[in-house]
Amino acid sequence: MINLDSTRTLWVLRGDVTKLVSQLSDIIKQHKGDWITISDQAILSNYVPNIVSISNTKTLLGQEYLHAIFDATQSFNLEAFAMLSGTLVKGSRLILLLPENYNRWADKDSLRWNEDAFPIPVPNFINHLQHTITKFDGFKKNNFSKCYLTSCDCDEQQHTLKQVLNSDKPIQVITAKRGRGKSALAGQFSHYRHCIVTAPNKKSQTTFFRFAKPDVRFYAPDELIEKGFDDFADYLIIDEAAMIPLPMLKKLLQLVKLDKSRILLTTTVEGYEGTGQGFLLKLLNDKQCDYFHLEKPIRWNGDDQLEYFTDCLVLNGLISAENQRVNNTKPIDYSMVARHDLSSLKEIFYLLKTAHYQTTLVDLRRLLDASNLTIWQAKQCHNLIGAVITVKEGNLPADLIEEVWKGNRRPKGNMVAQSLVAHAGVKQAAKLKSVRINRIAVIATYRRQHIATQLIQHIYEAAKKQHQDFLSVSFAYSKENYQFWLSVGFVLVHVGSRLEASSGSYSVMAIKPINQNGIDLVNMLSKKLQRNMVWLKEIIGLPFDEMLIADTEQQLTKQDIVELYGFCYFHRAFEATYAPLCRLQQFNDKQNNRVKLSVLGALLKNKNKANAVIQQFQLTGRKALLETIKQEVKQWLNSNNEVIYEK
Repeated sequence: MINLDSTRTLWVLRGDVTKLVSQLSDIIKQHKGDWITISDQAILSNYVPNIVSISNTKTLLGQEYLHAIFDATQSFNLEAFAMLSGTLVKGSRLILLLPENYNRWADKDSLRWNEDAFPIPVPNFINHLQHTITKFDGFKKNNFSKCYLTSCDCDEQQHTLKQVLNSDKPIQVITAKRGRGKSALAGQFSHYRHCIVTAPNKKSQTTFFRFAKPDVRFYAPDELIEKGFDDFADYLIIDEAAMIPLPMLKKLLQLVKLDKSRILLTTTVEGYEGTGQGFLLKLLNDKQCDYFHLEKPIRWNGDDQLEYFTDCLVLNGLISAENQRVNNTKPIDYSMVARHDLSSLKEIFYLLKTAHYQTTLVDLRRLLDASNLTIWQAKQCHNLIGAVITVKEGNLPADLIEEVWKGNRRPKGNMVAQSLVAHAGVKQAAKLKSVRINRIAVIATYRRQHIATQLIQHIYEAAKKQHQDFLSVSFAYSKENYQFWLSVGFVLVHVGSRLEASSGSYSVMAIKPINQNGIDLVNMLSKKLQRNMVWLKEIIGLPFDEMLIADTEQQLTKQDIVELYGFCYFHRAFEATYAPLCRLQQFNDKQNNRVKLSVLGALLKNKNKANAVIQQFQLTGRKALLETIKQEVKQWLNSNNEVIYEK
């Protein structure tokens, strides 16, 4: 493979974007290259040859480019910057465009991760960016150095390929940072074994197919899951595995009968899509695997300036205190972190990356500058050992709560408060004031020392002084997680009806009341969940009987009728109305089917499996199915005005 040999470098320019790009036009003409430009400003198409919108940056993955421009004059999307940086070959220049007065700049990227309706200033990120640029003297405009061609050093790749081929484990895992040749190695591997390949996006597989055997077939993950593996290859190659949702990855692994076939996984452990910790820890914890790591870059030099800059900017690396020994003789200090304490915020991000597989660059931007966060930390001898991020919720106006209940609106923020209105159907949850625990993490060597418990107690005491009504948390269900939150005084109040794409688990919500308002809300929600669990346990794979005591009183009530009206005449979700619909069906059966609920009855009998019912009644899809059920329920409601409901 032939590449440019000189290091990649960064130029940073500030000013009006059209003037800057116009001034760069001569450089673009003089120096041949792809000059990929990431920008949402269409006017730049008059000046640059290849413009890509920020939201489409993922389409560049798996490609290689020479020279690029990143327009951050309106919005600085860190993921897009990291993606673009990772596609540039040796000798490339990445030109970063920034606004002239970016110290007072309102970053439009904040609309993605902050709850305000308008862009906000981002002082912590700007300070971090300025410090990183200064470290690399990025404002100094360099000349294009002379580039020359050379063959790249692939000795590490070839050595690793031999090791993978000699492995006798059913699963081989190749990890590396960007530009180390993971996909190229996987492509070379296909020449030695009969393989098929899957990946998040076929367009990102350009490098793989450049090196792969010509007859290797690609299947999208969902297509492969539907089709089945059927032993039609010796190996399933899963490229960029950490970018595939965990539930889908689990299904892909289950497809392959490991006594007959094997799996080769490649992934970036630390990148813009997340830290990859969940991929390694959750998915492969109990599997027989061989792990291989590529260290030396192929796409650029080992001392590459741009990679070093990008790593510093996105805080690649792990917290050094992870291996710190527990010192039980020293006191632990618990405190609130000042929002301008950039050093502490960076430390907390490192900690989150070690503990949460979902931690992404959006989390970094939110942690640095989001306006509605409070951050708590636990330190021992000035070393960070634990942290919690909280968000204030609730106190919403009545008219907005009503629109949320109807399913007409889901404004930014108030995640738990809104969910308890929209899905649990209890409007009081958004009227009260609450504090949601967004993230919690403790260094592994300090876990089971009650540090998280103490952090939560400090948050509880602070919320009590602020006259909040309750604390809330939403988390991916596991027995360990559930038992922890119960142990610190939280009560289960709601369960999600679908597996979360990122975690592969059901999301559950719990509340710790602070005052009588909170106690009343918890009682209301928990009693409702105990009543609904009789039906929910048929369609949700959670151990309800271990978690709750069921309420066997299942008469159709006035509250059920209210929720049925919300489903029929507004936009309340079918899943949110599932239990009332079940009670309606049961009541109607006891009344000798006063109104035919044929389609609803068929769907409930099939445990909410829609495809069979759609085929049975020859409907055009799920939308038509739900509309038909709504019409049946409307007819029932209109025909039963004389019925008196108890409770």
